[in-house]
Amino acid sequence: MPQSTRVAIIGAALSANKGAAAMVESVMTRLPDQLGPCHFDILTTYPEADAPRVPAGTDAAIVGLQPLRLALVEFPIACLALVMRTVRLPLFWVRSRGCRSMLDAAVVVDVAGISFSDGRGFAIVVYNALMTGVPLLLGVPTVKAAQALGPFQSFPNKWLAPLVLRKVRTVCARGVSTREHLDSLGGVNAIDVADLAFSLDEAGSFPDAVNAALETIHKDFIVVMPSAVVRGIYESTGGNYVAAMTSLVADIRAKTGRSVVIAAHSYRAGLPEGRMNDGPVCREVFAACSGDPQVLGLDFDLTAGELRHLVALSSVLVTSRFHAMISGLATSTPTVVVGWSHKYKEVLDDFGLASLGLDSSALDTPNEVADIVVGVLATRDAISQQISAALPAVKDRSLRNFSVIAEAVTK
Repeated sequence: MPQSTRVAIIGAALSANKGAAAMVESVMTRLPDQLGPCHFDILTTYPEADAPRVPAGTDAAIVGLQPLRLALVEFPIACLALVMRTVRLPLFWVRSRGCRSMLDAAVVVDVAGISFSDGRGFAIVVYNALMTGVPLLLGVPTVKAAQALGPFQSFPNKWLAPLVLRKVRTVCARGVSTREHLDSLGGVNAIDVADLAFSLDEAGSFPDAVNAALETIHKDFIVVMPSAVVRGIYESTGGNYVAAMTSLVADIRAKTGRSVVIAAHSYRAGLPEGRMNDGPVCREVFAACSGDPQVLGLDFDLTAGELRHLVALSSVLVTSRFHAMISGLATSTPTVVVGWSHKYKEVLDDFGLASLGLDSSALDTPNEVADIVVGVLATRDAISQQISAALPAVKDRSLRNFSVIAEAVTK
């Protein structure tokens, strides 16, 4: 039996944000096609929640790498390892679980999704630098798989981004805007790809409880996926996100006559709302719509593949989560996006659908967003065909991620 290639995956988890889970699962599913048998170490901030979510039959281990541990344990050890490597001394003494996992790997794959982007806050940029910086300090080949990056104008992004990104073996740019931002830095080895999650397999079924819930509404439904992140952005300017989303759902119901399913694409059971947990805001929106029996709140912790199956069954998807949008496009489902970053439109551009990428400020007039949904529904077949025509080329670019990772192993 051939020996397994060890691969460390950083920047995402199998629980909480199901977009991140989709990227991790795509790497574990597709990379063995390039490298043969692989063992994966998933370095995650949620080790307890992730452990039961490792896909059956996958040779993978969960390694806890919480932010404080990264900053206070792994990063200092990696800095010392750099000094030792510089004077050509061995690193057998490294025993911390994060650094050891990376040192034992043939390649470290960073699947952060978006990183080193202005506007995300000081702490997140520093976290991005520490996460990608540790394997670089250890001297392990590191690939940033498909993600959005830039712009790089704010402090400390403008000096941390070039410091880190110029050392990465290959940075996989997820769209035109990202590539332009990377080119502005100079010295970054970048390649154009599509998102990893375009390679994710759709689940074939739902848990029984989800099937039972869906039987209570009409089959021609529209899926709406609110976002805690967009809520924070919208309310920072004085808006009421829950009220706006409630109005949007009501307007969609009134103007289309279709049922509406409200579901979370990032979900952490029993925990408060946060960047990785849309469950509470989804429950708030559903509670405000609960008088309408054709509005269904799916309060379940679904897998990335199950969420993709839900999207595939819908007539139209309205979402603020990036990887929910990817599931819409991957299943040729007409998708309206209410987002906050260039990362949405640069993917919609690949399908000629940039006009369906709206800024969060569009929620100031929910009735106009509902009108867009009505227009999309009226031309649903044509939009689906347009997506289907562009999809093969996009999936080919998604697979390019895995060949880039394999090349980093063989160099």
